Amino acid sequence: MFEAFCERNCLDWARVESGPPAKTPDYRLTFESVTVFVELEQIESERGLETSGVSSRTIGAHVRRKIADARKQLQLVSRDGSPTILLIYNKVDPMQAFGTETHDFVCAMYGELTVRLKDGRKEDSFFGRNASLRRSMNTSFSAVGHLRRCSDGSKVRVFENIYARHPLPFAKLPPCIEVVRVEVENAA
Repeated sequence: MFEAFCERNCLDWARVESGPPAKTPDYRLTFESVTVFVELEQIESERGLETSGVSSRTIGAHVRRKIADARKQLQLVSRDGSPTILLIYNKVDPMQAFGTETHDFVCAMYGELTVRLKDGRKEDSFFGRNASLRRSMNTSFSAVGHLRRCSDGSKVRVFENIYARHPLPFAKLPPCIEVVRVEVENAA
């Protein structure tokens, strides 16, 4: 599906040959003179997804797990100076929503949205515990995104990692890659 997306949008891509001793990302994309490495992960766990119409889950848990799974594949190329993207495909939910909605990505990346109350009124809000990305943790991810099936093939939406060691070249990304720039005032 990712390769079809690249072909349909005339992206300069190549599969990265993997082999010991180091783990490597799955793909390389080139935008003008910048190379970005892409790791693909898919959600296969049906944990929390019920067919009876009632579902229960922790916001961001699926995405958080995939960030942990992909860390090693992206660290090496990030250390060499390249931006990286983790793309997550939701194989479990045909609607591409359960566990991969916008709030799942933001909460997995920056922490659970927490609201502080004082005298029954909202005093402030911030991203709190369970952040997978911080100033000192997982800076090898330039973005985490969603590869999703749609009526005309597939789409990609990426969420910026404000702590990235090597940010994505946002001005060079093609319009087929939807970018969500993140403003997190009170992140960990």
